Amino acid sequence: MAFANRDLTGIQDFTIDETMYVLDKATEMKHALLHKDVQRYRLADGRDLLAALLFYENSTRTRTSFEVAAQRLGMNVTGFASVEGTSVKKGESLRHTLDMYEAYLCDCIIMRHPLDGSARFAADHLGIPIFNAGDGKHEHPTQTLLDLFTIREHLGRLHNFDLGISGDLKYGRTAHSLAIALMAFEGIRVHLFSHPSLAMPQELLDMMAESGMEITVHETLMDAARNTDVLYQTRIQKERMPDLSEYDKAKTISEFTEKIMEKTRPHFGLMHPLPVDKGAPSIASALDKHPKALYKTQAGNGVPTRLTELALALGLMGDDFTGEPFRESQCSEDFIEVLPIREKPLRQDVSIRPIRNNGVVVDHMAPYMEEILTQVLKVRERRDIYRAATVKPASRPEDIKGMLMIEDRRLTEHELKIVASISPGCTVNIIENGTVTGKFRLSLPDKVCDVPGMMCANKGCISRPEHQESVSPRMMKAGDRRVSCFYCGQIMHTNQIV
Repeated sequence: MAFANRDLTGIQDFTIDETMYVLDKATEMKHALLHKDVQRYRLADGRDLLAALLFYENSTRTRTSFEVAAQRLGMNVTGFASVEGTSVKKGESLRHTLDMYEAYLCDCIIMRHPLDGSARFAADHLGIPIFNAGDGKHEHPTQTLLDLFTIREHLGRLHNFDLGISGDLKYGRTAHSLAIALMAFEGIRVHLFSHPSLAMPQELLDMMAESGMEITVHETLMDAARNTDVLYQTRIQKERMPDLSEYDKAKTISEFTEKIMEKTRPHFGLMHPLPVDKGAPSIASALDKHPKALYKTQAGNGVPTRLTELALALGLMGDDFTGEPFRESQCSEDFIEVLPIREKPLRQDVSIRPIRNNGVVVDHMAPYMEEILTQVLKVRERRDIYRAATVKPASRPEDIKGMLMIEDRRLTEHELKIVASISPGCTVNIIENGTVTGKFRLSLPDKVCDVPGMMCANKGCISRPEHQESVSPRMMKAGDRRVSCFYCGQIMHTNQIV
């Protein structure tokens, strides 16, 4: 079956066919739950299935709805609702905590954790389904599925509509996941409003624009609300903001009021992932029972959607799926292009002498990258004889480039991969007895790992050494000179990774 034993760590783990299938099945489950049609939803009865809920951060709706969904399904539940009273307080790593729950023969893990990419790490580390219930400021895919369910239930479609997203667009993982999910649908016009310090990350805006979304940034919440069919209002997350003075400024302009509601379209729907902070309300309490307020229904939709997700991953349903299944991208190991060798006379008018006998020349690097390359290749530790510089060729003075020449050195394939990861597009010349015997052009590998000193630029990523989680950084190709973190998805230029 297409869904059996699948993880749900990011909303892009599902194809559009799979997403629509989940929503259709969740609709059936909601109907069964409303009518207490027990046989239709208690699919795990007698299966002795156990779900572990590991919540390193506070939660009411996500944790409770998953617990209710598992119990309605007929599963048992275990785990913890906070790290108080657990070995996490004694310094236990996420890796070891996960190992224990797998050793206890849990059938799946539902996890919320403060570090970005923690769910992806858990899925990569364990052999049982992992559900991401929120990882730092990264993603919250199970929330996104219930949000899509609610939008479709309200509008009757998931294409050709105006969506507003307001509040915390910088740290709000629910806003990020929803934007990513809707890239797959046609005719989505997105209206954004936030305090300038909480604007949507630029890399996500670029992705949205590339997908064909129309994006409008509004100066007031009123402007955003009056132009949308559904507004996704979010809480200003004081706990994630480094500058509390910005928090005070943001909360004063981010409350959705009765006056704003009066200006909305007749079919308008107001959503919120909740909670609403009573000290800095993102929605006026007087609107809680307004017919256009969808957030109570939205929260309730967490049970049928999460029940469906659990049932699919555990193989309790899904055998009638006929759409396009998700397939992992295949990584190519081909990053070396063999170039023809051209015979050229030895030049005497160069400031850096080429290698006379044996060695290697790395040419056409990005400017000023040669120093980094000497570090990762451990040139000084090995006491190699080398020359490195950023130069301006006499024949093409506009073509400033970095060069590294190392005498009596051959680079292994692993070392070539390191060079390709740091400065893709460079060339490598093998010198033997004063003659070029090999010439290669290196392109960025599909998978970048084991580069000395490599680090994700996102300080909240689980792979960062300061978090002491012993997770080795891993990058995936995201363009000719761009990579994304395997765990948290952070987009970086190759010159940022070391």
